[in-house]
Amino acid sequence: MKLQDGPGTICIGACREQDLVELRSLMTELGYERKERELSTTVREIRQRGGEVFVAVKEDHVIGCVCALLDLRLAAGTYGEIVSLVVTEEFRGAGVGRVLVTHAESWLGERVGKIRVRANTRRKEAHGFYRSLGYEESKSQKIFIKQVP
Repeated sequence: MKLQDGPGTICIGACREQDLVELRSLMTELGYERKERELSTTVREIRQRGGEVFVAVKEDHVIGCVCALLDLRLAAGTYGEIVSLVVTEEFRGAGVGRVLVTHAESWLGERVGKIRVRANTRRKEAHGFYRSLGYEESKSQKIFIKQVP
């Protein structure tokens, strides 16, 4: 998928090994410190579980990413899930996020009938963004985490 943006073209495609350095920077912008090796393992595991990681590339630089997952729950059934959407600050507001989500929706739409997005309560701008794409707020949750040995 391609998006014309001023003098250059933005291409959307599956994450490649050479994208991991810049993917690491994007995860930092999102608030998560990840090592390249960890990201490589995570991308491989996402694919093994039926998901995909897409990147937006302009002039050989990764400027955004999104992850499309398949989530199966006993009570809720199967959903597609869009997670880890981030666009570099320089390109926010230029339509890159919208194109990444549309690409992930298209990919997931071939696999499932429902797509879910989760956004942290403090990410108010993200809430408005997803609403503008037709997503409706469904519920609020608290998430509990326990470190296991």
